[in-house]
Amino acid sequence: MRIKNNDLTHYFLRPHNQLPQGYLDHCNKFFKELSNKRQAPSVKLQAASFKKQLHKPGQRVKNRFNRKI
Repeated sequence: MRIKNNDLTHYFLRPHNQLPQGYLDHCNKFFKELSNKRQAPSVKLQAASFKKQLHKPGQRVKNRFNRKI
């Protein structure tokens, strides 16, 4: 069975005993990395830095993308 790179449909639609072991290992590695990224504290840092980027009251901005004049 030929499976394209980065294609997860077979992982969810087919029984795992019918899939190649290398494909299953690759998918499990991907899901593990995804869960590690999700638990990273950097998400809060990004949200805090986003608040700093918003314009302050009384400051003129050119448009809705907060570009300074």
